[in-house]
Amino acid sequence: MQQNDKQQKHRSVQFWCCPKVTAQTCSEEDENIIQSVVQGKTPSYSLESKLGDCFRAAAIRREALQRITGKSLEGLPLEHFDYDYILGQCCEMPVGYVQIPVGIAGPLLLDDKEYSVPMATTEGFLVASTNRGCKAIYASGGATSVVLRDAMTRAPVVRLGTAKRAAELKFALDVS
Repeated sequence: MQQNDKQQKHRSVQFWCCPKVTAQTCSEEDENIIQSVVQGKTPSYSLESKLGDCFRAAAIRREALQRITGKSLEGLPLEHFDYDYILGQCCEMPVGYVQIPVGIAGPLLLDDKEYSVPMATTEGFLVASTNRGCKAIYASGGATSVVLRDAMTRAPVVRLGTAKRAAELKFALDVS
């Protein structure tokens, strides 16, 4: 499928997804999928794999959500975002996106290398505070990192006085 065809296809999906347009403007196939999601017969998380079109999955999920909640998502943009790019990466079951300002903190001296730290946030003073932390770390000679394992976990947090003490606790727990 050529890029123009894909953009046109996405544009047509946007029209029926817009709350100002009635459900009669979507295709019969898409309406059936929306109804299936609303009725709980099709899990919303399965739309990308079922349809093979991440934008269409987001648009259908969005319409189903609006019908389920009775709330409009009109102010949340849907178009002009690459939903294929985030598949399996950073956001599950998307229904739109928001623009977030990005500030830069640093330099952060970590493992004898300088890093600039981009931060996407709407929290006031967060970047400035992080920048002050980077400055303090730099002034103290930098920080050293240790990777114990490269993975994602969901577990309680234990705060210890030093990284060495944390590593000792980790090794002690591994033995248990």
